[in-house]
Amino acid sequence: MTTVPVGDSTRHLIAAVKKLEHSLHTSGLPRWMSRLPVWWLSWHYSRMLDHKIARMRRIARKFESWLPAIRAADQDPRTRLEFIDLDHAMHDDIDATRQTMWELRAYCIDIATMFGQLGYQSAQLNRRQRLFLSVIEQTCVQAATMQETLVAHDTRVLALLQQSQQSRPEQSPHSQPGSDPAGVRPQEARAA
Repeated sequence: MTTVPVGDSTRHLIAAVKKLEHSLHTSGLPRWMSRLPVWWLSWHYSRMLDHKIARMRRIARKFESWLPAIRAADQDPRTRLEFIDLDHAMHDDIDATRQTMWELRAYCIDIATMFGQLGYQSAQLNRRQRLFLSVIEQTCVQAATMQETLVAHDTRVLALLQQSQQSRPEQSPHSQPGSDPAGVRPQEARAA
């Protein structure tokens, strides 16, 4: 069997579980009992994935609720200019969330690899892993859609602001109401 590279912590966990399984088997326990640590580990990861799936679904629901709000703000002329992500903080937060989700995805794949290297298959764990990967991918697509919507909104708002600025008559910084172009105030002109 080829060894697929996995993270250091996963490698240490594989070694520890194999060592424990070997010591339980060599101490005289039947093979099925010496596999209990692997079964427990599978159960533990299944529970962990259940929690992660629930959390990813909550994040997805937030993205689902924010996207219509951004689109509605973009359509309403009164609120269009109030909402703009100039410092890209919202975009960066979404990007950080996506990055974390992709790291969790990689970790999930590492765990699947680990169980494969331990020679263990669990239909329950495999179903949860597939569901977890599917939820992450869907949530990442929603995050990307939201980022694209933010960028499009900001681009439109900035274009409107530039258009508004260009349509205003330009005033010289030195010109003030009631003064002539030569810079002489009306009161000074009368005195002369």
